[in-house]
Amino acid sequence: MASPRRPRFSADLSQCLFDFVIQLLPPPDELHVKENVRRLLQRLIRNIQPNCRLLAFGSTANGFSLRNSDMDLCCLIDSPERLNPADLVTILGDLLERETRFHVKPLPHARIPIVKLSLDPSPGLPSGIACDIGFENRLAIENTRLLLTYAKIDPTRVRTLVLFLKIWSKRRKINSPYKGTLSSYGYVLLVIYFLVHVKNPPVLPNLQQMPPLRPINKDDTTLNGYNVWFFDDTDILCQRWQSENTESVAELHVFTLIDFFRYFSRDFSYNTGVASIRAGLLKKDAKGWQNDLSPTSGRYDPARERNRFCIEDPFETDYNVARCVTKDGLYTIRGEFMRASRILSIRPERAIIALAELCEERKEEDLVSAPSHHPISYVNPTPAKLSIPPQTPYSIGTQSRRMAPGLSPRMTMSPHPTYVLQVVDEHSILTTNKKPPPHPEHMAPRRSKWTSPPPADASFVDRTMYENSLGRSLELATAPVGEARERYRCRKKRDGEDTWEEEEEMEMEEEDDVGSVVETLSEVGSVRSFTEGMVGNNAIM
Repeated sequence: MASPRRPRFSADLSQCLFDFVIQLLPPPDELHVKENVRRLLQRLIRNIQPNCRLLAFGSTANGFSLRNSDMDLCCLIDSPERLNPADLVTILGDLLERETRFHVKPLPHARIPIVKLSLDPSPGLPSGIACDIGFENRLAIENTRLLLTYAKIDPTRVRTLVLFLKIWSKRRKINSPYKGTLSSYGYVLLVIYFLVHVKNPPVLPNLQQMPPLRPINKDDTTLNGYNVWFFDDTDILCQRWQSENTESVAELHVFTLIDFFRYFSRDFSYNTGVASIRAGLLKKDAKGWQNDLSPTSGRYDPARERNRFCIEDPFETDYNVARCVTKDGLYTIRGEFMRASRILSIRPERAIIALAELCEERKEEDLVSAPSHHPISYVNPTPAKLSIPPQTPYSIGTQSRRMAPGLSPRMTMSPHPTYVLQVVDEHSILTTNKKPPPHPEHMAPRRSKWTSPPPADASFVDRTMYENSLGRSLELATAPVGEARERYRCRKKRDGEDTWEEEEEMEMEEEDDVGSVVETLSEVGSVRSFTEGMVGNNAIM
């Protein structure tokens, strides 16, 4: 029987999550300084390459940025006459050293040539600024647009959970690829994967599985040989798609957080599975991502460990975002997932203490060593007894900041809010009219001509075709792909003990596409006409 305190705990923890995350969002002053830096750098680069654009990508533009986060910039050159990236890095590095106060570190011979910049702290940017400039990384721009679209569909729930996981992983010291753990980008993908493919009913639609509503050329969906199509019309999504998940915001925050930590601590198939926001749960062997074996002994070679944790990049499907995670790194990550699941399970009456304990900064810099008797044996670690830290979540930032009365969580967590919260003193806040910089043009939806409704004077046939296409697309938004939702086991009580039941599996292989899913759904009669009257069974498929 559920604890009578559970609803109150859910509401309290949800409010704590909002308050905790809000205080760590970038303030408008920081956003304006970063935008001014971008414009300055673009002006300087145009002295070298006149037909270029310097665009923000990554967390700077996808809605998942935290206070004092680094800037990622990409230089796109819209001209056939261009220098190669290595030469550009060298020339730009010399120019920036002469013309600016940046600390400049050009890396022309890196796998992806970049210029690394840093700026000392200033009144407008008390923590300084760090910035990486790359060249012609157009896939990164598309990737940023995809994540921003997910953030805009349900910012109250999605953005809060993603930002909390980023903060949590940083404080628990499991977000450093250089030390063998997962990048912040990897955690963002895990949250979206969970909300699309594991949570049942799903909280988010599968944007890459929703086909265009009108014929489209392959050239319009392909970039560098990769399929970059996704449904980016957020106006239609917000008007016509609605999750069947009826949990309240508070319930979703709490139960999703608990389920997320539980799923990735004990249910996810680390030995064989690949988490893909595009296609659900895939198999390592289908992608050729098995852990490397020694060619002589057939045993795992510690010097060649790769692919212990597999997360498919949404567009570069041959790239494993988690390939840097080592054996000890994965063991430590899973230990932290289990620790978090235990904290949320054993403290149902103390929301603030539970959140503070979740985000207690981990003192150990080193990873937890995995058992050596078997390279891929993941015995559940038993963390040391947890101590309650003296601080609450509100003491993590420099000042407390809570949501102003009358402001909805959805407004507060919008990727580009039209207002900001300002701390006047430790007891009061008020709204100001100072807005963050405008939404970047390169992040705007680009594919409306393949998804927008027909004009008002369109014929009945055109409207019918559009509605049927939209109906199929909305069906596909939550159609089960991969094994994730089928293998997400529902816990049931039987004879007084917890047991697990596995549902029928439905697998989507690497070569499957949206068209095959449409055909399958049509055969079983699950694609229905969304028009009324004369269309009936003659709906245009």
